[in-house]
Amino acid sequence: MTAAAPRPFGAFVAASAATGRLVVQPRMGFGDPRTMRTGLERTKAAAATTAGTLTIDSYTRVGDLAGARAALADGDGLNGYPIATHPPAVTRSLLDGVHDDGFPVQVRHGSARPQAIVRALLAAGLDATEGGPVSYCLPYGRTPLRESVAAWAEGCELLAGHARPGSVPHLESFGGCLLGQLCPPGLLVATSVLECLFFAQHGVRSVSSSYAQQTDPGQDEEAVRALRRLAGELLPAGVDHHVVLYTYMGVYPRTERGATRLLEASARLAVRAGADRLLVKTTAESRRIPTVAENVRALETAAAAAALAGPPLPGGPGDSEVYTEARALVEAVLGLHPDLSRALPAAFERGLLDVPFCLHPDNAGRSRSVIGADGRLRWSDTGAMPIRPDAPADLAPLTANGLLTALNHMADRYDRPPPCPPTTHRPRTDTPHHRHEQEPVMDHAPQPAGPALPPPLGEHLRSPRLRAAMLVQQEALHAARDFLRRSGFTELLPPLVGPVTDPGGRGAKALDVDYYGRPYKLMTSAILYKQASLHGFPKLFYIAPNVRVEPEETATTGRHLVEFHQIDVEIAGASREDAQEVAAGLLTHVAEHVWTAVPGVLAELGRQEADFADVRSGKYDVCTHQEAVSRLLASGHPQSPDSEIDWTGERLLSLESDRPFFINDYPKGSRGFYDREDPERPGVLRNFDLIAPHGFGELVSGSEREADYATIVTRMRESGENPAKYAWYLKEAREGIPASAGFGMGLQRLVRFLTGLDSLWQVSAYPKLPGVIAP
Repeated sequence: MTAAAPRPFGAFVAASAATGRLVVQPRMGFGDPRTMRTGLERTKAAAATTAGTLTIDSYTRVGDLAGARAALADGDGLNGYPIATHPPAVTRSLLDGVHDDGFPVQVRHGSARPQAIVRALLAAGLDATEGGPVSYCLPYGRTPLRESVAAWAEGCELLAGHARPGSVPHLESFGGCLLGQLCPPGLLVATSVLECLFFAQHGVRSVSSSYAQQTDPGQDEEAVRALRRLAGELLPAGVDHHVVLYTYMGVYPRTERGATRLLEASARLAVRAGADRLLVKTTAESRRIPTVAENVRALETAAAAAALAGPPLPGGPGDSEVYTEARALVEAVLGLHPDLSRALPAAFERGLLDVPFCLHPDNAGRSRSVIGADGRLRWSDTGAMPIRPDAPADLAPLTANGLLTALNHMADRYDRPPPCPPTTHRPRTDTPHHRHEQEPVMDHAPQPAGPALPPPLGEHLRSPRLRAAMLVQQEALHAARDFLRRSGFTELLPPLVGPVTDPGGRGAKALDVDYYGRPYKLMTSAILYKQASLHGFPKLFYIAPNVRVEPEETATTGRHLVEFHQIDVEIAGASREDAQEVAAGLLTHVAEHVWTAVPGVLAELGRQEADFADVRSGKYDVCTHQEAVSRLLASGHPQSPDSEIDWTGERLLSLESDRPFFINDYPKGSRGFYDREDPERPGVLRNFDLIAPHGFGELVSGSEREADYATIVTRMRESGENPAKYAWYLKEAREGIPASAGFGMGLQRLVRFLTGLDSLWQVSAYPKLPGVIAP
C-alpha cells in the first residue's frame, strides 16, 4: 500500500499565511546524509514555522555527476547534498519521519540543466524545487539560453507529470535574484513573473515568485507588492501562487551584529510587504559554509523579528514605479510570442531584457544601474529595454572603484557601528537613582542584540537550542555549587517576598503583593537579606530568583528579563579584592567545568574551545571607572564621568577585550546606599563590575558593604530613600551587621555568555520580557 503524500508545498505555505505565520527556510546542504538529516531535524524543531531545504552541491549543479561520485568516494567534503549521486533509497531514508504534513522539504540547486536533479528528487518522493530558464543560466554560467530554456521545459514537464499521486508539484522562480544585487527591482519582478508563466505553460500548477532584498526598504516593499499583483493578474486560473523573499543575496555584512540586523530587516520587510515565505542567511555567510546551529539560529532570529513586525502595510494608491516598469517589460516579452520558450530567448536577443553587469554571451550587456543618493536602485542606461533611465542626467560614469563601492554598499551600511547618543551626561538631582547588583544601564534607546521576542511557548520549549542551553545551565549550576561549597560557603534559600527590597533604579520597579493586608514586595535583589544572614553564616550564597518590572523599551536589548536568577555571594570581614578573587575563581571554574562536561553541546551552539581560553586561564584584567571613561571619551563615546558606564559604553569596552576584566571605583551616587565609600577617597565607592569579553557585557556586580548604622541612614537619605521603610534592616544594622563584601552573578547572563546566544530569553525556559505578557 502506497503511503499518502505529505501536504503539498504550496498548500503548507498558504495554510501558514492564513494564520499570520511567515514560513522561514534555510539555505542548507551537506554531502553526508547523516549530517543532512540532522540539519532537517533541527530545522523542523526550530522555534519558527519552517520548511526544509536540500541544497545541492556544485558538482551536481553543473551536471558533473562523476565528480560528485569521486568526491564521495574520496571522503571529500561537498558544499551541498549530491541528490543525483546518492541512491534514491538513501535520500528516502534521510527524509523518513522528517518530511511530513507539518514540514515540507524543497530541493534548491543552481542548474541550467535540471533534468537529473528533478528525476532524483522525484525518485526520493519529493516534488518541490526552484530555479528557472533565465535565472539559472545568465548570471551563473555560460550555457546558451536556448539550451537552458529547452532543458527547463523538459524539467517542468518531468516535475508535473511524474510526481506521486495526490501531490501538487511546486516550482519557485529564482528570477528575483539576477546577480543578487545592483539589479533594479522592475527587472527582477518581470523576470520572476515571466518564469512563473513559463512553468505554468509547461504543466506546473503550483508556483512561487521570488524577490531578493535590495538596497532600499521602500523600493523593496513596492517590488514585493508589484510581484504579487502581477502574478495574480497574469497567471492562469487554477495555478496556486505565493511570494518568497530572499534575504540580501549580495556581499553580506562581515560582523555578526551587521548580519543579524540585515536578516531582521529582511524579516520585517517580508511581513510589511506581504511575502509568505523568507529564505534566510546566517551570520557566517561572508566567511564560510554555515553550520546547522548557525542556520537554526538564523531561522529563529528571522521568526522573532517577523513576530514583532505587525500586520502587512496597505499598498499606496495607483501603480507604483516598480509595478509600471515590470509590467512594461513583461508585456514586451509576451508581445514577441505566446510561447515563452520562444519569447524569452528572443527578448534577450533584441535587448528587451538586459541584466546589468551580466557577462553571459546571450545578454546584451548595455544596461547599467546605480544606487541613487536616496538609496534606491536606478537605471543609468536601459539599452533597448522598453523603459527609460531614471538616474540623474549629470551622474558621473561608473568606474571600477564605484562598482566595488556599490557592491559593498549593504555590507558597509550594516557593519557600521550605531551612532553614539548625543550625550549621556545628566545633571544631579535631589533623588539620584542607583541600580541593583546585576541591573544593566540604559542611557539611550536600546540596540537590539539578537532575536527580539521568543516564539510561542510550545515552539520555544521544543527548541533544540533551548535544550542545549538548559544542559549548559545545569552544568554551570553544578560547577558553581561545587566551587562555593569547597570554598567553605553555605547555601541558603533566599526569601521571595519582604516588606522592602533593594530599591532599584533607572525605571526598574518592584512588584507589589498583598501579604495579609500589608504591602510587601517581590525580591528584586536579596542583598539586604544576605547582609542580615551574616549573623550566623559568615560565608553564604543563594541561587536567588528576582523579579524586576523593567521599562518596556528594554524588551529588545537582549539583556533584560523581568524574572531571572542570580548567584548571590556574601563574605563576612572580606574586602573588595577578596570578593573579586571569589568571583573570578567562580567564573573560571564554571567555564572549565562546562567546556569539559558538555563540549559537544557547546559545539552544536557554534562555540569553540578558543572562545573559553582566556576565561579558563583565570587571568583577568582590571581598570578603574575613571580609566574606562577616558577610553570611551577617546573613542568618541560621550560617557559621563559621574555616572555608571552606560550600555553602549559597556558593550564597546567588552568588544575590545578578549578576556574578562574588572571595572573598579564607581562614583558615589551611581550605586546603592549599601556600597561602601572609600574612607581615603571621598566620593569613590569600593565596588566593581566584572565584564565578559566579546560584547557579552556585565556578568557580575559587587562591592564592599557599608555596615555602620549612622552611615547607612545618611546614605539612604542622600539617595532619596525613606529610612522608615527599612525598619527591619536598620534594626539589624543598629545591633551590628558584620562588615562584608559580596556580589551577584546573573545566572542567565552567565549561560548566555557560555552558549554564545544572542538574548537572555534564549536561555530561559519560561522567559518574561519587559512589557510582554507571557505564561
